[in-house]
Amino acid sequence: MSAGFWLGDVATPMRDGVALQADVWHHGEPRPAVVFRTPYGRRAITSDVLRPVDCLHGGFAAVCQDTRGRFGSEGDWEPIMWDQEALDAYDTVEWVARQEWCDGRVILAGTSYGGIVSFLGAAQRPPSLAGVAAAMVTSGSRDLRELGGAMRLEQVVSWLLYMAADWLRRRPQDADAETVATLHALLLDPEPALAALPLAEGPLARLRGFPIDVPALLAGRVPTTPEWEPAAVGVPVFVTTGWFDVFASATIDAFRDAVRAHPELAHRLVVGPWAHTGPLPHHTGELNFGITASAAAATVPAQQLAFFADPAAVAPRHEVRYFLMGADQWHTADAWPPRATRSEVLHLGRAGVLGPEPEAAGAVDSLVHDPLDPVPSRGGRVIHLGRSTPGPIDLSRQLERPDVLGYRTAELDEPLDVVGAVHADLTVSVSQPDADLVVRLVDVRPDGRVYPVAEGVARLSHVLGGPADGTPARVRVALGYTAQRFGPGHRLGLLVTGSAFPHLDRNLSTGEPSSTSAEARTVAVDLHLADSTLSIDVHHQEGPR
Repeated sequence: MSAGFWLGDVATPMRDGVALQADVWHHGEPRPAVVFRTPYGRRAITSDVLRPVDCLHGGFAAVCQDTRGRFGSEGDWEPIMWDQEALDAYDTVEWVARQEWCDGRVILAGTSYGGIVSFLGAAQRPPSLAGVAAAMVTSGSRDLRELGGAMRLEQVVSWLLYMAADWLRRRPQDADAETVATLHALLLDPEPALAALPLAEGPLARLRGFPIDVPALLAGRVPTTPEWEPAAVGVPVFVTTGWFDVFASATIDAFRDAVRAHPELAHRLVVGPWAHTGPLPHHTGELNFGITASAAAATVPAQQLAFFADPAAVAPRHEVRYFLMGADQWHTADAWPPRATRSEVLHLGRAGVLGPEPEAAGAVDSLVHDPLDPVPSRGGRVIHLGRSTPGPIDLSRQLERPDVLGYRTAELDEPLDVVGAVHADLTVSVSQPDADLVVRLVDVRPDGRVYPVAEGVARLSHVLGGPADGTPARVRVALGYTAQRFGPGHRLGLLVTGSAFPHLDRNLSTGEPSSTSAEARTVAVDLHLADSTLSIDVHHQEGPR
């Protein structure tokens, strides 16, 4: 392999005459090229999935581009500009394909925002596109389903503050002294912005000049994630995520959608014990999953490059490589969930029992939730941009709260592998027009530690299509996908409560949004046990491969 060449500050022209700035690494001869597009700075890409240096050493050219209006690129930046991103991705692919150092084959790659715009560009069907390598992505419809009417408050606020800080750095003349002081204070401590009621009248309202409608964003009226048509992505897809990524289930569904839309093409999915971060190490939260758990040890970049070298030649055509937590082993399958998986149902019962037999009719557990004293979000699938820490973090102290209901199985005699989808069907009645059901599958360890495994939320007014009226209603709460071994002596547990703040915005129980209202009511939630169940996908492993 040649040492390679680097070209800095390369202008890549778009169809409207705007030039987007890029850096290029190439071999001096035609090779396939990987394109990374980012709004966060083309020289600040830090990812354990795929980096320009990996591409160069793997025999590919690499292009890192600032998206429109960001850092070195011309044009006007808007925080939400998905249609424009799709067109710019198309134009970038075709420009790269025409360069003498590219052999005409181009792969779009990126993590989070970069992965989303890769799918958006792919859906435009640029003729030279040969594949998509995306990590930790979601779409609008999937996000709406997964959040069940709630909003990831900390993610939205943290992202807004991050983007506002960059805007202020680049355009200091557009901000007044109060805006500068407010932003500086919130970057040091975002709590006042998260805790404000109404949200839109809190400190964020003092960010003037910032090119986004902050009240609309906090009210959920701004489409923070886009939609693309899976059938339009007619190229091989390699997607990567982690079990503690906020977009874990959505990324897995991106793989499943690709397989359904184009089964004739090769597709790959890799899921490790990781969170929504650039570094993907072997430790997350409080647990160390062993040295083989990191993306580097699992050779994810090398797998991606080998796959895209010739997708038509790889076998099997569809492959899933997932990390089974608890066993701390990598496994492979040809589908998700693995084919040797069956669904099992556990019933919620009196005295915190989670077992195979349904409870007698009339049994009710109750909790009283105060929106002004919400259950704090802790671990699990949370974003790391604020002050929360994702991953397996002990939740045992939350069981001491009177507004948290806990259920657990008997101690297991042998390992039980939950691999696939998890959902809870709960029958509830509430004393106010609205309430949230926040549900977590947890691993209850013999020493008393309680670690989150999967989680979901349902806002009653959203899933019922209107205010709750006090009559029992059956609600399905999707907890997403997971792969967790519950070892001998462990128990499966289920936690049910009314909040996870500040990860999720507060439900004030009145039916009014916390973005524009400050009135909060305490709500009583009755859980009707005879009609409440947990469904899990159980898999019989043949051993690691």
